[in-house]
Amino acid sequence: MSQTNFNEENFSELLEQSFIKSDNFEVGDTVTGKVILITGESIFVDIQSKSEAVIDTQEFTDDKGNRTIKAGDTITAYIAAIKRGEIVLTSRIGKGVVSPDLLHIAYKNQLPVHGTVKQTTNGGFIVSVGGIQAFCPLSHIDTKIQESDSYLNKSFDFAIMRYEQQGKNIILSRRSLLDKIKEETIEKLKQQLHSGDTVQATIVQVLDAGLLVSLHSLDAFVPKSELSHSRKPNMNQYEAGQTITAKILDLDWNKVKITLSIKQTLPEPWHYINHYQVGNTYTGTIAKIIKNGAFVELDAGLEGFIPLSRMSYVKKLHDPHEVCNEGDSVQVKIIDIDHSSKKITLELITSEENPWLTASESLRDSIQAATIEEITAKGLVVVLPNQVRAFVPKEQCVIDRNADITKSYQVGSTIKVVVTTVNPDDRKCIASEKKAQEIEERQSYEKFIASSTTQGSSAFGQLFKQKYEEMQKKSKNT
Repeated sequence: MSQTNFNEENFSELLEQSFIKSDNFEVGDTVTGKVILITGESIFVDIQSKSEAVIDTQEFTDDKGNRTIKAGDTITAYIAAIKRGEIVLTSRIGKGVVSPDLLHIAYKNQLPVHGTVKQTTNGGFIVSVGGIQAFCPLSHIDTKIQESDSYLNKSFDFAIMRYEQQGKNIILSRRSLLDKIKEETIEKLKQQLHSGDTVQATIVQVLDAGLLVSLHSLDAFVPKSELSHSRKPNMNQYEAGQTITAKILDLDWNKVKITLSIKQTLPEPWHYINHYQVGNTYTGTIAKIIKNGAFVELDAGLEGFIPLSRMSYVKKLHDPHEVCNEGDSVQVKIIDIDHSSKKITLELITSEENPWLTASESLRDSIQAATIEEITAKGLVVVLPNQVRAFVPKEQCVIDRNADITKSYQVGSTIKVVVTTVNPDDRKCIASEKKAQEIEERQSYEKFIASSTTQGSSAFGQLFKQKYEEMQKKSKNT
């Protein structure tokens, strides 16, 4: 067997015979064969031909000089030339020193060539292909153009778009090869990938809007809303080069647009509910504020709601922003878990003293001096001395049932009431002005009777008792 290396002495003969058919093979054909022998300069390949097939060992030597192929391996290569008794193969023309004529063969037969970007120039790059200078326009260096300096001194495969002046004017395109590879990849992936599949992808870039990732060499995107069940996912946990597990949300092969979701590979937020109990206190983050309250994230995507009425023990708030802002870390108490609707109701823990803790013992059935805070058609909202708010229904006000309550009372004035119902859990308190009046009248009567008995004024006492009973009866009928 003879060894072949591309040099000036033998290349004319190679070129002369390059278009001669051998065993039905032609220059430019793609062939697959098994490596049968490796010598110092040549690798012999069995391609089921009568002629020897040989390829330069430099094409399978890495940057450190290590051989990357062994006998028995199967390779795919291009026929670069055909001569008597020998077929010259190449996997990447340009790995070693080449001649302009060999590049011409590559051009005519659409074979890829291997070149190194040596410098930038107006409109593109100077590329060395085995020592021969060629030009690659900026628009053809990549499918997505990066900074020009990022390509310097790097080696790539190129297609020859133009070969003129016996190799003095060679125009290259890397993009055309990448586009071809992409098309081939897409055709394969059309059979492999489907919406709903769980896949592994590599992060290319972390963006404000989400993650740009590589899926089988194709660009894919994970929207920010699909990173986590949380309203505001932690973007700091992601970085370029990181491998992620995601589910395919959408596949648009016409636009080659792939949308992924990390969120759909994670447990549903309600999965964590067993970690939480009614009555216990937890730390959470204010995720969103609305007019009537605020949502608090307790766990990844697991949120509870604080009604505005539960944001202060004693203050009447008009806006949640008076006590909290989005992103604040807060202490909350769970007051209800509704498994059927998957809703959690919370109470904000504040530094205020909580008057509701002792409200049942301190307020019930005792006369309180209450300040009128609000007047409605249905009754009065009053503030008790301990700052607890109570409601006095109209029918429990000391006015005629047909009277206009808004004209009978004034905001800021004080009335005497008796608390009749206290529910600390629901923060509800009902009071009665009528009952306070009845208690005071009864106390006055009892005090008078005690005094009149001591003084012997029994007749007057009976008269007062009769009058008191008449007043009580009249009060009940109003």
